[in-house]
Amino acid sequence: MVNSFALWGISIAAIVIAVIGLVIGITFMDELEDFTESEESYVPQTREIYLFTEVDEHIDEEKMAIPPDMFSQDTIVVKQGDRVKIHFYNLEPIESQEHHTFTINDPAYKIHNDINAEENTVIEFTASKEGVFDYLCTYHQPTMRGELVVLPSDD
Repeated sequence: MVNSFALWGISIAAIVIAVIGLVIGITFMDELEDFTESEESYVPQTREIYLFTEVDEHIDEEKMAIPPDMFSQDTIVVKQGDRVKIHFYNLEPIESQEHHTFTINDPAYKIHNDINAEENTVIEFTASKEGVFDYLCTYHQPTMRGELVVLPSDD
C-alpha cells in the first residue's frame, strides 16, 4: 500500500508539473505572438530633423586646402516608411552670399536643395528604401557630408 500511495503522489506531481509547463508555454507563445504582431505592424512616423551649417574653427582653409564647413549632424537615422522633414538652415552671414546644399545623389532619393546665406528650407520625403545614403553639400567637399541611415521597419 505504501508503494501505491507513493506512486500515486508522484503521478499527481508529474501531472501538475506538466499542466504548469503547458500553461507557461501557452502564455509565452501568446506574449511572443503579441511582440511579433507589434513588430510587424510598425506605424511609420514623421521624423523632424533640424540641420544647420557649421564652421570648424580648427580647419585652416588656406593651409589645409579644404573647406571648414560641415553639417551640424553627420548621421540621420529613420525607419523605412517614415516621413522625413529636414529643416535645413544656412547660418552663413548674408553678406557672404555663401550657398550650401543638402544633396543625396542616390537614385532612391535624388534630393538637391541649394540655399543662400541666412536662408532655410524644409526638405520632405518618405524613407522608402532601407540602407545607408550619403548626403553632402556640393560646394564644400570633402568636409560637409553625412549619412542618412534608413533602418528596416521590422527591426
